[in-house]
Amino acid sequence: MSDSFFNTGSDLKDNFAKAKFYTDIQKSGVYPENSLDLPSSGVCFCGGGTRAMNCAIGQMSGLSELNLWDHIGYISAVSGGSWASTIFTYYQSGAENDTELLGQIVKPKDLNRGNLNDQPAGFMGRVVSDSLEKSLILRLGKDVLTLGILQKLHNIWIDAVGDTYLRKYGIYDQKNPKYFTLDKSTLDSILERNPELKASDFLLVHSKAGDAKRPFLIINSSLQAPTSDLPIQKEENLSVFNYTPLYVGSAKYLEIDDENVISGDKVNFGAGGGFIESFAFGSKDPQKDSDPDSLQVSLTDKRFEIVEATGTSSAAYGSTVGSFMLSGLPGYLLDKIPFSKLIPEASYWPYPGFKEIGKPQKYRFTDGGNLENLGFITLLQRKVERIVVFINTSTALALGCTFSPEEPPTSEEVSSDFYPLFGFTWGNQIHNQVFSKEDFNPVYQALAKAKEAGETVMTRSSLTTVANDWWGIPAGQKVEVLWVYNEQVSKWEDQLSDDLKEEIAKGKKGMFPYFPHYDLMFENGVTHGISLTKEQVNLLYQLSAWNIYSNEVVFNDFLKR
Repeated sequence: MSDSFFNTGSDLKDNFAKAKFYTDIQKSGVYPENSLDLPSSGVCFCGGGTRAMNCAIGQMSGLSELNLWDHIGYISAVSGGSWASTIFTYYQSGAENDTELLGQIVKPKDLNRGNLNDQPAGFMGRVVSDSLEKSLILRLGKDVLTLGILQKLHNIWIDAVGDTYLRKYGIYDQKNPKYFTLDKSTLDSILERNPELKASDFLLVHSKAGDAKRPFLIINSSLQAPTSDLPIQKEENLSVFNYTPLYVGSAKYLEIDDENVISGDKVNFGAGGGFIESFAFGSKDPQKDSDPDSLQVSLTDKRFEIVEATGTSSAAYGSTVGSFMLSGLPGYLLDKIPFSKLIPEASYWPYPGFKEIGKPQKYRFTDGGNLENLGFITLLQRKVERIVVFINTSTALALGCTFSPEEPPTSEEVSSDFYPLFGFTWGNQIHNQVFSKEDFNPVYQALAKAKEAGETVMTRSSLTTVANDWWGIPAGQKVEVLWVYNEQVSKWEDQLSDDLKEEIAKGKKGMFPYFPHYDLMFENGVTHGISLTKEQVNLLYQLSAWNIYSNEVVFNDFLKR
């Protein structure tokens, strides 16, 4: 479905392979994972950099504490949520088991400055304190100094994400890149069709006796537009792009009409329409096979890895062709870097359902949060019946509001990732309405009531969809949603020691600025980028875990069916 996802400029090998090709998904409603007989439930770990990653680790730990993973069919993840979800789903080393990986829950009354500084070797939260910015700067410098020989510009973000967050867990190794697939059964199928490949070429989903069974992971990014058409007038013309252990692509075919900002020329391009088996996403020369459900492709010498999926999912700068993260770099580097070339690019062909597969062209791909930062609609597409949505936001929930179509919420009052689902648009999120505007205020009021009571800010809703042609969501689809909002919880804070309560109360002058709404950037000053301190990581981790295990009845009733 694509040429080398991040073009290396190297020669391509004519290594033909047979890969499964899935089309007509939107029409049939049958996704490749339907054969796995998954529970009709899912959890969404949203985007939001290290804050979202931090929250997700705590929430994963809380779910483990209640032994709920066997009752969850899907994880849908975006950006920082995908960093945690990728490690949880694929880790091969770095932790002996899930207990080490997900850390130790400590009751709030037992938390103190000493154990907040403690991070055991295998704990996933350790990497939240590592410096992504340092890796980015070193790689940018290497690209400039070696004229792109030792570090390709278009790989800088991907490699920095891999080196900072995934390498410790055996998922990223520049010297030994691997394809990825689901399990031994799917690997055997690939090898039977492609005997030139080896089992050692693949990374499998984590599976170890005593550890939890992994839900089916979907990492979400956004397909932007063909490179030749950029910049376009409407940055909201984005299509969801899914990366899973079984396939890569976008189910819903879209035909986009737009206009080039510079030339004023009209542009028209397609997006989506099908999935290709994950190992074949970095391929060329697609041709019809005798098997109608397969394609013949030519594999390249650049393997498509899971780091490229989770790295692309978090490339937030892609929508604006720039990044606040890069603003502090030395001027001599900035002068030499064409920022547009930092955006992930793929030679990709949409599939409109015609008999002939068209020639690929280069497309740009960006952070999934530039389109839908919760990963929620991806699960609606699959008709998942029960969805836990973790809104791991930096926006404190305003109290005392009454919203309506005439008085919509603002991004200062409620997370702007949340209300576009109800038809109140924000930024690029103009195509995301799946519920009526009238449904929003009851959900908001229930969350606000929980906050006022000092409880975990969550509420359960029974909702019915409105039609959304952009995403392919029909009207009348019923879904149960448990919304969990990252917010201060006084019933948890009241149990903390006096010195911790005093430190939190200091706000930006203390150890925990803006807790629990850590800033996406510069929480600890411009020199620290997006990294968080050990104490900050552990405090947010413990709150996020407590929000689940202290509400055992709610989560058991919602998921154990």
